[in-house]
Amino acid sequence: MRTAVERGRKARRGAHVKLSDVAKRVGVSPITISRALRNPEIVSEDLREVILRTVEEMGYIPNLAARALAGRHNGVVGVITPALHHHGFAGLMIGIEDRFRANEFTVQYSNTLHHVDGEAGQLKSLLTQKPAGVIIAGAESYRDLLPLIENAACPIAHITDLSQEPQTLVVGLDHHAAGAEPTRFLLSRGYSRIGFMGRGTDIRSRRRKEGYEAAMREAGRFDPDLVIGENEGNSSGLGRELFARLLQRVPDVDAVFAQSDDLALGVLIECAVRGIRVPEDVGICGFNDLEFSAFTQPTLTTVHIPRYDIGYRVADMLLRAIRDEPPGEDKVDCGFSIIPRGSTR
Repeated sequence: MRTAVERGRKARRGAHVKLSDVAKRVGVSPITISRALRNPEIVSEDLREVILRTVEEMGYIPNLAARALAGRHNGVVGVITPALHHHGFAGLMIGIEDRFRANEFTVQYSNTLHHVDGEAGQLKSLLTQKPAGVIIAGAESYRDLLPLIENAACPIAHITDLSQEPQTLVVGLDHHAAGAEPTRFLLSRGYSRIGFMGRGTDIRSRRRKEGYEAAMREAGRFDPDLVIGENEGNSSGLGRELFARLLQRVPDVDAVFAQSDDLALGVLIECAVRGIRVPEDVGICGFNDLEFSAFTQPTLTTVHIPRYDIGYRVADMLLRAIRDEPPGEDKVDCGFSIIPRGSTR
């Protein structure tokens, strides 16, 4: 049996395995190994299995920097997002990765945490690594990004609110409409004192807030006291706290449009604690259509965003650009839909 020291030495030797070492073991040229790792479909199934098994046994790790020097790019697609930590991002991420899974590209994520000052720096950092392409998945501002995008050596695709500046390689939706239409839906169900709950720190939530205000003004129902939010957090605990404060401020509030299903769940819990009937006394509409929203009691009315489709389509758009193929469409509106459930009349 090998000792821990011997295993450690083997691991260190594996870290220095060269492409030529793998080629010598398999009995083919280094270029064949390189091409097989980048495009597995170009070699026979038997040879592919031998190569992959040998790579695993020898512990070969491709040198992305060397690949970038030798070719146009390093085989990596960078994704810059403000909310990698948020469970709502999972659908986007799965869509992006599903589109790249059968190809030779590796996806690398960079999280800005909604810090607008870090967006340009993170894009610069990615571009210095010579990526195959970049997806900017929700930039707050394009002021400092546009010069970098215009001079980038690789294609850059975008997930945006459709009011933002990029006009090509764009997939997104109109968040102003995604704020106005649910508000009109609540009005159509007989609610009139409709609160808006959530933070307004990023452009998407600000646009939804503007849409809510426009719909309420249109109906002659707007009251600034009905708008409540905090800059941080989307938890159900915060939803309870905000709804309690809203009731103190506007006791006759009869509906809430919450900017996340987590906040909406908090409103639902607070209503249960206070004996407020949902949907009779207070209607609740969430946002994101997270899995639990279909299983609460009552179930949550919410706004569905096709996150998987957005992720898949922006990745497909970028992949076509990397391959110099026509994009099909330069700008795609994936839209949204209201899912009526038990929390509204």
